Amino acid sequence: MPRRRSGRASMRAPAVLIALIGFLPQVLTSGSFELRIKSFTNSLGRLSSGQCCDGSSSDAPCLAPCRTKFRVCLKIYQANIDTTSPCTFGDITTPVLGGNSLDVPNLNVEGFSNPIVFPFDFTWPGTFSLIVEAWHDTNETSRSDDTLIARMTKQSIADVGGPWVEEEQRWGGPGSAHLRLSYRVTCAAHYYGAGCEVLCRPRDDAFGHYTCSSSGEIVCRPGWTGDYCSKPRCLPGCDAEHGHCLKPDECICHTGWVGELCDQCQRHPGCFHGTCSKPWDCICEEGWGGLFCNQDLNYCTNHRPCKNGGTCHNTGQGSYTCVCPSEFTGLNCELPLHSCEDRPCLNGGACVQEGKELVCACPSGYEGAQCETRILTCADQPCRNGGTCETRSSGYVCVCPPGFAGTDCAMEANPCAGNPCRNGATCSRAGDSYRCSCKPGFKGNRCEIDIDDCAGIVCEHGGTCVDLVNDRRCQCAPGFVGARCETRVDLCLAKPCANGGKCLVLDNDYECRCLPGFAGKDCSIDIDECDSSPCQNGGSCRDRVNGYHCDCSAGWGGKACTVLLADFVSKPAGDHLKRVGDMEEESLSGRHVALIAALSAVVPAVALAAAVAVACIRRRRKRAQNAADAEARAQNAANAGGGGRVIRNTWGKCEAPVAECQNAHNAAAEECKRKTLNTESAARLLAALDPRLSRLSADSAYCANSDTSLVKRALEGGGVYVLDDHCLPPTFATQV
Repeated sequence: MPRRRSGRASMRAPAVLIALIGFLPQVLTSGSFELRIKSFTNSLGRLSSGQCCDGSSSDAPCLAPCRTKFRVCLKIYQANIDTTSPCTFGDITTPVLGGNSLDVPNLNVEGFSNPIVFPFDFTWPGTFSLIVEAWHDTNETSRSDDTLIARMTKQSIADVGGPWVEEEQRWGGPGSAHLRLSYRVTCAAHYYGAGCEVLCRPRDDAFGHYTCSSSGEIVCRPGWTGDYCSKPRCLPGCDAEHGHCLKPDECICHTGWVGELCDQCQRHPGCFHGTCSKPWDCICEEGWGGLFCNQDLNYCTNHRPCKNGGTCHNTGQGSYTCVCPSEFTGLNCELPLHSCEDRPCLNGGACVQEGKELVCACPSGYEGAQCETRILTCADQPCRNGGTCETRSSGYVCVCPPGFAGTDCAMEANPCAGNPCRNGATCSRAGDSYRCSCKPGFKGNRCEIDIDDCAGIVCEHGGTCVDLVNDRRCQCAPGFVGARCETRVDLCLAKPCANGGKCLVLDNDYECRCLPGFAGKDCSIDIDECDSSPCQNGGSCRDRVNGYHCDCSAGWGGKACTVLLADFVSKPAGDHLKRVGDMEEESLSGRHVALIAALSAVVPAVALAAAVAVACIRRRRKRAQNAADAEARAQNAANAGGGGRVIRNTWGKCEAPVAECQNAHNAAAEECKRKTLNTESAARLLAALDPRLSRLSADSAYCANSDTSLVKRALEGGGVYVLDDHCLPPTFATQV
């Protein structure tokens, strides 16, 4: 591979960074909830309370139309929709769109577009709660029920990619309003799946070659394969071990392999009659030998030189000997042999008859069956090209100078014949030696050194540099990618966090920071605050987002139903529980609140010391009896001048002397009094309309009665119901 490719890889990093910067604004949303308001009619021009929007009387027709605007709240699914809790998915308020009758699709209002879009960057849960409110605009920043025209609430299921769902609601109340709308959920571009949770962006570059299916799955373009379609499909049949490709339908052979499909090994350079089973082999074919398989070791088989039935014997190095039948002679048994009279022996050889065979006794300097071959000696100067001749017992040997070879130094030697160059380098003659032209990525006299392409290269974030042939590759640690491992894998691009959770990128991981009320790896778990059973005393719990609501049983109140309400105090046996009145139940006085707080604090202590408490209460009632009678008479006297409405006690006149309250407050010149409520039904009706001072008469025999239970019991025929002792400054009143 060419070395300049590393330069292109280094230039690619800024381009990748620019592409990522341009990509960021496009991934802020994975889908959207769209709501299209079609029409709204408020035929009477009134608020939900029945009042006119212009503030005029509710009895006459409204003079001016309402200035109608809408608020749309989208939140997580709630079984019972809470209109006061936060809008989990979004809260949008439109500008004023018109008056009492709106054809919204045909409106052209600045700052308003229809449909209203709620983008989301999490997995769509499939269910939702929707609140649509029509308001009369009063140019005030706060909303109140005084300006509400109509409110629509709905829980539903919305599948991604479905058609527009039509909704319609009419209100038959004072406003006689009518609202028509529709909604749908769609995925943003390049997002797929039932919850828009699958991100797939088609590409055709160095990082992948693919398109996306309708479900967001990667579909490789023709000629590409792999998880991200970044691996080309080579030419069909291309040997996967000995070849590769950089683009589809090509086959680039590795060093030492050739052929269209890279399935043929490359023989050793200079190999003539040989084959190979791996690169640079030279396995000689039958009958051939030598380093380059250029020596004919089976001359007899390859050339069949012996004639007339002669038997050929290979003698090595391309030579042979023919064993002729008795009637033939010659080098190749080509000469008929009859007798020595035919003089078959050449060069002065002596013919000897040995049975049926003729043998030639050759003179010195000749050899062969017929003495046909002259034996050379150094005197014949057989060595050529400056070779030095050395005499041996078998003849001579030529010592050849550099650049020549062979028996007589007649063959010019090839310095590249031994393939001295390594790693596919090209060998060429350089005088009496050779020179190797190295392929890119190698160096040395014989190209035997692999250049370290990782020298000076730093792979970031713990990556390891792997040296390749004329190239390098950074093997990145988990969580990083890029030519230098400079880019952190952003697992948040897939938007794994649901329900508004914020995604944080970690090393090869992510973390979801969930909104209050949600939990889990992807914030998909709605925390049930009712699991801990916070509601006490028989109260039932309703789960809310990041909270709960207790529906308390009768007689209990507070956030967790732990407060005992004052209106639920047990009466003596035989009596049923009785409420003083609906008006007093709805609005407790300051003294009632103080009484509730006191009871809540005292009840645990009273439970621990029940016997002592009972004794103290009895003594207190005896001491206070006379004081209560005197106080009742004083109250009636004071109420006598309070107005026309007088409530007269039906009890008999009390003759008992008035005893002063034995109370520490007397030391501060205060009087001890009883808090009383009138129990006469007629008086209670008037009291609901106009609170007055009541007057208590003491002309009843009950006043002198020592039975303390009478203090806590109202008579069937009316009278005064004494609630409790209390000390106040001298002014005293009872609410009637």
